[in-house]
Amino acid sequence: MTDNRDPSPAPDLSVRQFTGDLIDAATAGDYDDVAEALAVLARAGSPRVPAGVVGDLVGRCAAAVRGHHGPGADTVFTVVLEDEQGERAEVERLPPGPRAAMRALLAALNHDRPSRDIQVELATRGTPADIVGVLTHLLVWLAELAEPSAAALSCFTD
Repeated sequence: MTDNRDPSPAPDLSVRQFTGDLIDAATAGDYDDVAEALAVLARAGSPRVPAGVVGDLVGRCAAAVRGHHGPGADTVFTVVLEDEQGERAEVERLPPGPRAAMRALLAALNHDRPSRDIQVELATRGTPADIVGVLTHLLVWLAELAEPSAAALSCFTD
């Protein structure tokens, strides 16, 4: 999947293609390709590269959520976090990257582009392992949202 393609921050089309290939590999269960793509992003050397992919994944997640809830200009999206036992949990329990990715998704859903952009930047500020964690969360969310009965998104702290 990543043989001769490196996600360049310049053309938006190459980021979308890279993201599409990443999603296709994850959906097909080609986990070696997914791991290779995540490694490419983790060692990109510039936060702009993973931020482009994170932004694209956030947009795709937002489109999937809207697909479940239909269009509505007056709709305001919020989240409720629960722990493994179904008890309410504080958002601060999430690692900073996934927490920012969740906030970016909410901002995208609520049509707040400046906040979405800030949260995407925050989501990709960590170490390479942190960035892989953010991308993994977004891929899991996208897979969960592909289910017709999607009602919750998984978050993990380790």
